[in-house]
Amino acid sequence: MSRVILQPTGNKDAREHYVDTLVRPVDILRIKPFVSSEEYNYLKDMYPDGLVPTWGVTPGVNNVNANKWSKIQPADVTFFSANKILYSYGFVTFKIQNKQLAQNLWGFNIKGETWEYIYFLDEIREHDIQISLFNKVVDYAENYKVQGFAVLDEDKSESVLSYFGLHSETVIQPVSEVEYQNIIENFDWKDLDTEGKSKSRAEQGFLRTTLFRNKTTSNCGICGKEYPISFLVAAHIKKRSLCSKEEKLDFKNIIMPMCKFGCDDLFEKGYITILNGTVKSNGKTSTEALENYLNSIVGKKCDYWNESTVNYFEWHRHHHSLSKVR
Repeated sequence: MSRVILQPTGNKDAREHYVDTLVRPVDILRIKPFVSSEEYNYLKDMYPDGLVPTWGVTPGVNNVNANKWSKIQPADVTFFSANKILYSYGFVTFKIQNKQLAQNLWGFNIKGETWEYIYFLDEIREHDIQISLFNKVVDYAENYKVQGFAVLDEDKSESVLSYFGLHSETVIQPVSEVEYQNIIENFDWKDLDTEGKSKSRAEQGFLRTTLFRNKTTSNCGICGKEYPISFLVAAHIKKRSLCSKEEKLDFKNIIMPMCKFGCDDLFEKGYITILNGTVKSNGKTSTEALENYLNSIVGKKCDYWNESTVNYFEWHRHHHSLSKVR
């Protein structure tokens, strides 16, 4: 699950770094000479505009910061703090240890250290949270102050993320196929407590990874238009709540990307279906605008219709009583 990272920015170095490499993201061409081709290509895919918000921490005494940094994963949330306020946050996309890159970006501190434990961020937003409220949410002492780089444990992280509703729409939490299988086979999905919500996000993260990998944009499986992945969902062809465990585990064939601009809702509510690989309408319309949208997608080819998915599409068609399609 995603963790919360606390990053104070009260001292001079931190304030300067915040402006130099976050407010003004680093040009990817500045990073390129210091990273491997694999790392560069990953960043290039993640940041198509070539601007990379970048942060780093020093090793710390006895590698205390390095050990905390080792816990960071994609989709973790970093809060930046100063003057008793958590004033902004961003989602982690990737991390590397790279002393040469850190030296180029930030130089050295008075101890001769550089901020070589680097992590990259996205979706950076201002978010004015009083530290007193944060302390209540995580059950810290009322007078707690963010004085050093910290990575919260899973329970406290979940409390913060749930309270403020902070979950990335583009960065995907890493979940292995084995973990996904364990979620499907052993978890009671009627459980809506903190653990249940965390498991649900992990499942969605795995399915989105299956569809999008490291892409920042992709095409809707219905209208075919290209969108940032934050505007696409990993939609189940057969309604998820009615899938058997075996069908849920057939994740490569049960899901497809659909856009939030209409296609996902229209498919979910049965206004459209796929017949022999073509988008069809069942004739349910109520307004001119809806009719116009349906007309714009009816007849399009669906690349996700094949011999492995046809049974799921047939289920969808019959479930919504779409025997008379046009």
